[in-house]
Amino acid sequence: MRTIRVQTELPTDADRVWQAMRSPATFLYLCRGLFGVPALAGRVEPFRVGERGTAWLFAFHIIPAYRHTIGIVDIDDATTTIRTNEHGGILEAWNHTLHVERLGPDRCRYTDTVEIDARFATPVVALAAVGIFRYRQRRWRKLVDQHLLRQGPAYER
Repeated sequence: MRTIRVQTELPTDADRVWQAMRSPATFLYLCRGLFGVPALAGRVEPFRVGERGTAWLFAFHIIPAYRHTIGIVDIDDATTTIRTNEHGGILEAWNHTLHVERLGPDRCRYTDTVEIDARFATPVVALAAVGIFRYRQRRWRKLVDQHLLRQGPAYER
């Protein structure tokens, strides 16, 4: 197993980010450009503890990559943390923890932590995970700027 952690500070309230973290639409937005999950398209209800599903991941939204299984292990309002257990393709395990913490009234830190087991390919997958999470966190900053600022979206200022 290899553990990767990538974090970013966001200029908004942690409660706003926490609400967004629980939405499939946010997940799809954060991954847009890298991969798509058509099985989640149009879903509006938030993720729930105990949910488990398997669906195709499409690299760059067009190339069927592999069937990926995800289970929602925990959604903790008190610690603003979501934990998943995932696997598929060469991934024996992709145990993902998503966490947001308050740093101030309009400042928070978002963290992705993942434990990866991809057998012999673990070092390469871990390197790819860093790139994926950096991309996702750039998308988080864009999402915050456009929709999650207390004073309204950047385009209205």
